[in-house]
Amino acid sequence: MNERPIKALPIDLVRLTWTLHRALRQRQTPPSGEAARPLAQVEVLRLIDSRPGISVREIAQALGMQPNNVSTLVTHLHRDGFLERRQNPLDRRYVELHPTGKMIAASGEVNDSLQKEIGSALAGLSPEAVARITAAVPDLWDLAAALAPPR
Repeated sequence: MNERPIKALPIDLVRLTWTLHRALRQRQTPPSGEAARPLAQVEVLRLIDSRPGISVREIAQALGMQPNNVSTLVTHLHRDGFLERRQNPLDRRYVELHPTGKMIAASGEVNDSLQKEIGSALAGLSPEAVARITAAVPDLWDLAAALAPPR
């Protein structure tokens, strides 16, 4: 196995994550009947899908964006039927964002497509490579959690 110095690991991980991100974006097809959406909208949709009830301010913090820019994205996504705004029952000034059935179906379709693409790519690798990737997944999740900003 090729041993690289530990100081090269952060550089390798940055390049790898950007390369994987770009490859997945290129393989991703929009859901049936939909046009491709700008990356910022996709990120907002993914965040709402993973954290129903999130607010515009929380999205802005999570994505490192200005709240007014997120608000504009949310307005477009709401208009297009992908999310709904609900007032918090305990504090009516607070608006929660929730996925609609349309968004849940679209997200499932996109995820299924990407999972098939990744499955196909993994099938082209050696069993040893797949085993190494599989073994690394829990540690990569730990790394992602360590890099995530505090909530």
